[in-house]
Parts: sequence; structure tokens; C-alpha cells
Amino acid sequence: MKGRLQRAFFGGVGAVPVERGAGSAAQDALDAGLRVLQAGEAFSIYPEGTRSRDGRLYRGRTGVAWLALTAGVPVVPVGLIGTDRMQPGGKGPIRFARVTVKFGEPLDLSHFGPATSGRARREATDAVMAEIQRLSGQEPAGVYNEPPATTVRERVSRILRRERR
Repeated sequence: MKGRLQRAFFGGVGAVPVERGAGSAAQDALDAGLRVLQAGEAFSIYPEGTRSRDGRLYRGRTGVAWLALTAGVPVVPVGLIGTDRMQPGGKGPIRFARVTVKFGEPLDLSHFGPATSGRARREATDAVMAEIQRLSGQEPAGVYNEPPATTVRERVSRILRRERR
């Protein structure tokens, strides 16, 4: 029942689902976002890829820059403050907490280069994340955020990867 309600809500607001960990599914979601932008509508994306469970700001994924550079549109950075207190650790029920939303000035990323350039996408994404950090005051984590491990195998794999570093 909960899943059906969520699907109905997110579908009703025009949300595009992204299957985590699947490259082609992520590209399909970006392509859907591109169609929205090319139709002259707004599209929002979380550059971190998943919600921060500890309140820090994680490294942005380059999909935001690919979208902006491919569509030739500006990015309006948004800083969210307090979301980590609404659902600490990403578990349990949502709690009432004060959440502040700060909108930045639109960023023209075109000077970074074409969307086909990995360097341009990385530098443009870093510029967007720097502005989000300025707006939110979040501590930069300096690494990519990962969704919580869902299986024992995934947990063990992550631990072993950390030990090899």
C-alpha cells in the first residue's frame, strides 16, 4: 500500500525514478530530464545521488552538469538545511523538524565546455556543489555518498574495499 501511494505521489508531481547502481537506468533518467528541459520546463536533480544521512555535503555526480550543458540551461543551486534532522540516519518515521530552503542565483555553466568533456562536467558539477555548500553551510565530505548497503554481501564488500585503501 505504501509503495503504491508513493508511486502515485511521485508520478503526480512528475518525478523521474532512478534505479541506483544501474548505469543505463541512470542515463534513461537523465534523458527523461533532458526532454523536460527541452520542453522549456524546470527539472530538479539531487547532484549527490542520494540523501545525506549525516548532514555533510557529498561530492556531486556529474549528471547535473551533463543536463545543463546538453540542454544549454542554467542551474539554480538549492541549499537544504535541516533535512538530516527530519529522518536521522535515513531510518524510521519522518520527524517534524525545521527545514530551510535557500535558492541561489542561476549558474551559467557553458564556460566550462561541452557536455561531451568529462573535465567540463566535473568542473561544472564542482562549481554547483560549491554554491550549494555556500548556501547550506554544510561540511563538505569530499567523497561520494552511497546509499546504505542492503545485503550482507554488499556490507562485507564495502568493508573490504575500505581495508584495501
